[in-house]
Amino acid sequence: MVNFHQESAMADLPARSTTMAASSSGITTSSSLPSNLTLLISNLKSFVPIKLESTNYLIWRSQFQHILRATKLLGFVDGSKICPSSTVLEESCNAVVNPEYTDWITIDEHLLSCLTATLSSSIYTFVLHCITSHAVLTTLAAQFSSLSRSHVLQMKTKLSHLS
Repeated sequence: MVNFHQESAMADLPARSTTMAASSSGITTSSSLPSNLTLLISNLKSFVPIKLESTNYLIWRSQFQHILRATKLLGFVDGSKICPSSTVLEESCNAVVNPEYTDWITIDEHLLSCLTATLSSSIYTFVLHCITSHAVLTTLAAQFSSLSRSHVLQMKTKLSHLS
């Protein structure tokens, strides 16, 4: 699991800017995006001014972690906000598309786009197969944690040769 703080699991998305009623999960069904997601998309370059390279993962992750927590979108990326079922049963027992599922997919696709927009082309190749924002962050965490362990071993070797 991605090493992002779990506080976001308790935070629902803020209501949308439209006047439609909120659903039980805090996500409403309308054609507009939630204001917190719109804020992230509109200001992405200001919030995360650097592209992820092989040498700046911790800085990049920290910037994303802070803005995702501030906008209450971290749950999508850290996996604590689970994708709802794609269908629900009506009173007549007919299966229909779950509007919360549609909203979740829309938000996650935008987050996926935001994440990949801040990756260098060499890093983007690691996540081409990912279809959710959580999968991207999990893949990157695995990639960079193994690089970090390798770097630690190299540093220990260098230090041992100094003595």
